[in-house]
Amino acid sequence: MNQNSTLDQKIRPEDLIQEFNIGKDTYYNDLKYLGIKAEKDSKGKPYLTFEQAEQVRALRSYVNRNGKREGFENSSLVHSSNNELATNGNEEDIYVKPEEPRVQFDFNQLMRGAQEIKLRELATPDLLMRGIADQLTEEDLSDDLKEKLAAVREAVNPKWTPASLATEIVAQYRSSRSGS
Repeated sequence: MNQNSTLDQKIRPEDLIQEFNIGKDTYYNDLKYLGIKAEKDSKGKPYLTFEQAEQVRALRSYVNRNGKREGFENSSLVHSSNNELATNGNEEDIYVKPEEPRVQFDFNQLMRGAQEIKLRELATPDLLMRGIADQLTEEDLSDDLKEKLAAVREAVNPKWTPASLATEIVAQYRSSRSGS
């Protein structure tokens, strides 16, 4: 996948809602806070661009750290029309000054952001598999997995029922009483 195909990707609301384990109200309040209006595809279904989804992710990350939306600044990096990074018209802000570059960054915030990116990268395959698994039925399983499922069902299915066992015990009790 090249960079342009990533940027052209349509991110559905339900994907972000599931990714952050948030409710629809929270999702739409995030969009409102960010001033994002979802686009609609040819079928009328809403979606966000990759860039918009990244803004929502940044806000969610901020909220997870700080517990509230207030104070989040969405003015960091935005993509210009030619897909080069810019900052709201103030291009010198994007450059690291050669003198003491480490002083320009909050180390903890930088590391936390990098960790969250890595977390999303590591969690995405599992989230995708979970989403696919939620849509599968027993009929979608391969034959070997259907056999395993049958074996599990057999193992947890009792060979007796409480009623049949009770009947046997009462019969045994009665027979021991009549024989004494």
